[in-house]
Amino acid sequence: MAQPLKTRVYGLLTKLADRDTYSLAATELESIVSSIDAALLPTFLSCILATNSSDKLAVRKECIHVISTLASFHNLSPYVTKIVNNLSRSFRDKNSSIQAICISTISSLAARVTSSAFVTMLKLLSDVLFTEQDVNAQVGAALSLAAAIDAASDPDAGRLERMMVRLEKLVKNDGFKAKAAGLVVIGSVIGSGAVGGSSQKGLISCLMGFLSGEDWAARKAAAEALWRLAVVEKDAMGEFKGNCLKVFESRKFDKVKAVREVMNQMIEAWKQVPDLSEEVSPPPRSQCSSKEDASDGRYPRGSKSSSAAGLESRKKLTSTPPDNSFARTSRRGSALKNSAKKSSLAMSQKVDHKKPSRWKVEIAVPGAASLMSAQEDDVKERDENVSKRRDNENTMLSKPETKRSLFSRNSDEKMHKFGGLRSGSRVAPCHEETFESPVVVSNNTENLHTNHHDTEDLSLIRSQLVQIEKQQSSLLDLLQKFIGTSQNGMQSWRHVFMA
Repeated sequence: MAQPLKTRVYGLLTKLADRDTYSLAATELESIVSSIDAALLPTFLSCILATNSSDKLAVRKECIHVISTLASFHNLSPYVTKIVNNLSRSFRDKNSSIQAICISTISSLAARVTSSAFVTMLKLLSDVLFTEQDVNAQVGAALSLAAAIDAASDPDAGRLERMMVRLEKLVKNDGFKAKAAGLVVIGSVIGSGAVGGSSQKGLISCLMGFLSGEDWAARKAAAEALWRLAVVEKDAMGEFKGNCLKVFESRKFDKVKAVREVMNQMIEAWKQVPDLSEEVSPPPRSQCSSKEDASDGRYPRGSKSSSAAGLESRKKLTSTPPDNSFARTSRRGSALKNSAKKSSLAMSQKVDHKKPSRWKVEIAVPGAASLMSAQEDDVKERDENVSKRRDNENTMLSKPETKRSLFSRNSDEKMHKFGGLRSGSRVAPCHEETFESPVVVSNNTENLHTNHHDTEDLSLIRSQLVQIEKQQSSLLDLLQKFIGTSQNGMQSWRHVFMA
């Protein structure tokens, strides 16, 4: 079976050299590939790979293409070494079409072989890349290696990461002529996700150095590699974003159109990289909610978020004595503090509703003199009203009876909320300034610091009154400006009519 197959294949290769029988021989070779037995694969491959540079270009191209077709029908993992070594010799060919079909064949082969066979391909191609001195061989090996990495479904990330260090040194070496092809390999390794965090800084500086080079192909390949880096390692590029964008913006007006297009795509990708401030997630809870959760006992110690409020609440919890009754008392006391804060907010909202919304000014225009006199009277009247209101508010706040009534009302409301005096409870006097108010303390709680909250209520009322005073003064200023503009307008109209 092997000898008849050899005779048939060699006869077809002879026909491929003839222009008249080329299409017929190519079709027959395709039929052999689709129907050949797996046991005859070594014989068939030996016949196909026997071509060399002395054969015609059409024969060599068809034989390489047949290998790509054969990989889609059969598993060629056992024959990877033989195929890659044969194709590596074709890298030296000066004809670009031979290199292109070799790269396509290696890409098809890498997509269909096993992981161990793919590692063998990486080793063979990288050896050619790092040892060859011929420019064509360097370009062919680099582009084939990049195509294999891009086509592989699961490339060996650890091996590629170790290879990245050698690739950086290679492209920086003056003896390496195919720098653009080497940068293409670096871009493929970046696209596979094999770039570690420790090597990112050196890699970025290496790629940015090629953006200002004289070789436009190297500039284009470096820009593509940086674009892939911004897409694949998006979350890790925040610290490099600012400096990189400054350099990119200065290099985007390249004289070669293909480089400009890639530069613009790269800049857009780097603009999508989050800043360092955006990468830091906001605290999941506000300060108030963190304190409430820390005080109500629903969460254990050390289970809060890393926000400042959470840290403060943990410090407070760890500093409390281990007495259970005291812990319960402090938790209930904090709950009462929260209710007092809510009542103070409601009182402040009521004061807000009493603010004057807007001034309604009606001006009659019988004459300039009457207008000015009416406006001056209006301003004086409003000034007197404001001064009287300020005096009334100050006297109300200064009287101790007002404070007593406010505090007694708040204490009555709180006693009403807690159901008044219960059996077994005691009344403890709490002294502050010039008044005394009874504070109800249950068996499970200790002294409730209601006086502190009442003073907070008074401070809120004072702040609201100060705010009302400022708004009234601003409204008066606006009114005076309006009066001045109206007076000027009336004078201008008077001059017009008199003229």
